[in-house]
Amino acid sequence: MRIRSTRNRTAVAALCAAGFALVATGCNDNLAQDGGSTETPSKAPAKPSASASKALDSDAGKTLALGESTPITYKRSDKTGTLRITAKSVVKGAQSDLDKVALKAEERKLQPYYVTMSFKNIGKDSIHYPFLISPTNLRDSRGEDGKSLVTLDGDVAKCPGEDPDDFNANDTATLCKVFLLPSGETPSVVSYTGDFDKEPVFWRAKED
Repeated sequence: MRIRSTRNRTAVAALCAAGFALVATGCNDNLAQDGGSTETPSKAPAKPSASASKALDSDAGKTLALGESTPITYKRSDKTGTLRITAKSVVKGAQSDLDKVALKAEERKLQPYYVTMSFKNIGKDSIHYPFLISPTNLRDSRGEDGKSLVTLDGDVAKCPGEDPDDFNANDTATLCKVFLLPSGETPSVVSYTGDFDKEPVFWRAKED
């Protein structure tokens, strides 16, 4: 192995500096032979970009797992916006939970279920009186829609949440809606229709 002294490497570098561009090629060759590197250090490899989020309304007509979110168009007459929504849970309740709710005699024989949804305004526009929870539905094992109840925040302690008056950009809300299913029936899917011109999005009522 040939090892050149530090003195030789210093001398070569000095000559290169004195000769400027006229001897640039020769200097590079000499420095390379002397053990120095003339290559420009490469930049650190770029980190892989985050996976692209779902396209707006791309899950219309599809069935997702509970807890999975999706971006949708929200459209009701003059109310339009862009929301990210998630069906978070479907919980079996009890008739005793509904003591503050005015029910008919036949409704007292039905089984309550509580569907919790989360919402985020991912658009630029504010939505005035959005009625976010209203398009939520729950189907039973026969494919029939459950009977939904209109409740005020505080009526059902185990199913809280009241729609905001204004839902501004980046606002979030978690709301719950009460459904009544016939005795013996179990929930199959949650559905949400953000825009009546598009198919609803569905979630399996139970996680796999």
